[in-house]
Amino acid sequence: MEKINLQNLKEKIAHPGFQRYFKNTGWVFFGQFFSLVIAFFVGAYVARYLGPKNFGSMSYAISFVSLFGFLAGFGVDSILNRELVKCPEKKDELLGTSFWMKLVGGLLLIITVNTISFFTNSDFLTKTLILIFSFTFIFQSFNVIGSFFQSQVISKKVVKAQIVTSLLSAVIKLIFIYLNLGVIWIMSIYIFDSITLALGFIFIYYKKEKIFLKIKINKTILISLLKNSAPIMFSVIALTIYGKIDQVIIKKMLDETAVGVYAVAVKISEIWYFIPGLICTSLFPAIVNAKKTDPRSYKKRIIALYSLLIYLGLALSIIIFFLSEPVIGLVFGPAYLLSIKISKIYAWSGISVFLMTGFWTYLLNENYTKIYLFATITGAVSNIILNLIFIPRYGVIGSAYATLISYWLPPLSLILFKKTRPQILLAIKSIAMYKDNV
Repeated sequence: MEKINLQNLKEKIAHPGFQRYFKNTGWVFFGQFFSLVIAFFVGAYVARYLGPKNFGSMSYAISFVSLFGFLAGFGVDSILNRELVKCPEKKDELLGTSFWMKLVGGLLLIITVNTISFFTNSDFLTKTLILIFSFTFIFQSFNVIGSFFQSQVISKKVVKAQIVTSLLSAVIKLIFIYLNLGVIWIMSIYIFDSITLALGFIFIYYKKEKIFLKIKINKTILISLLKNSAPIMFSVIALTIYGKIDQVIIKKMLDETAVGVYAVAVKISEIWYFIPGLICTSLFPAIVNAKKTDPRSYKKRIIALYSLLIYLGLALSIIIFFLSEPVIGLVFGPAYLLSIKISKIYAWSGISVFLMTGFWTYLLNENYTKIYLFATITGAVSNIILNLIFIPRYGVIGSAYATLISYWLPPLSLILFKKTRPQILLAIKSIAMYKDNV
């Protein structure tokens, strides 16, 4: 092993390929950060306006619908991004087929989630909020355009569309609060957001390609996408369960107010969770190409990715731990003071989330999607069991501990497989910022 020296680092930074991906990642980061800052402060204002009970009802509805989000995507997004990089000549067929898959999935979600809600939720407000939010998934079919621009490493245009949507959404929320319209009207803004973003995607695609998105199904590609995305879809199910099920269980075992308090802690702790996703998505084309052309470079890039994600996750977890108290007290108000204790526990989940996102990039590129499915199922099942055990004893604090434990199990579970065991070793090496001479 040799330690990465400063000269090598300078050469890598000066490389045109690095510059291209760095600029693309920079734009994505800027867009996500800008949108999150706007959403955070406006969301805090919404939380203060609604109070823990109504904010909890809205958070529960979002979590409930999100549990069925896999129906709207079929797990196709990651596969689509990979195939667009590998086979750019099939762009129209890939985008058109994926669009129809997501559109049909969105309709299926609306029918399924509202049917289940009718029988499982008794109050009118909850059913109405679930109905409203479910319609946002129809317009997410246009997100395939975002995958196209990402595969081309030109996310600047997508970011601009997202920024415009965030600003319009924030203004409308503030107007609705000023007019004292209530939680149903505020929830309806999510539909406006999805429509606005879809129109933005259509516009930027037409401006670049000079034609509208071709939405024609290719049966061969459809079968291929379904076959390859099936394990990912089940992984998305498991991932969504252990990411959202805690708020659903809290609502059923406690009440809406507890959900509202817990949701604020989650909002604080997960504010940076977009970072590993955007880093891995932005660098994914480079990693795919390295695997095809240079195994040595491929391994180095994987180690560098793990190192970046681990240290970022650690740094942000520390920041959240120490800043959650002043931020929650100042921004959200005294009604959410219990959220401070929850966020201090929840914060340390970030390291495992960052690391697992890096592992996912490797597993997807190697087509080890079944292993990822096992890892996410491990997290989902453990989260449900631990929540059922901890919440009756410790309330919402118990749910935070359940989430912390269950978030660490998926990356650790990779040690069970011979194919992925070396990745645990690479992750350990990446902490020392070492690379192999291979």
